[in-house]
Amino acid sequence: MNLTILLSPPIAFLLFMLVGYGLYALGTRMAGAPVPEVGKDEPYACGNDYQAQRFQFGYQKFYIAALFFTIMHVAIMTIATVPSGVGAYRAIIYLAVIAISIYILYVDFD
Repeated sequence: MNLTILLSPPIAFLLFMLVGYGLYALGTRMAGAPVPEVGKDEPYACGNDYQAQRFQFGYQKFYIAALFFTIMHVAIMTIATVPSGVGAYRAIIYLAVIAISIYILYVDFD
């Protein structure tokens, strides 16, 4: 009997998914039913009532930095592959456009 088929990635993935689901179902049956308690979902800080405030994460600076690095990597790769000769002057124009786009990234529009 050849069991090497069990080592193929799709079959192994399905087997591990079935084992994981079986363990999840077993744990669900072993656990008791949840008992709702008053105040269990309320925020708590060192014995004091905590007035929760809504917080907005600001990812704008992260996206600007990520876009900056993307532009720089593409520009460097493009400039590195420019052939020598008359076409090399186009690379200077390309670098100027890249510099302007990076400047625009760091201008604060607020």
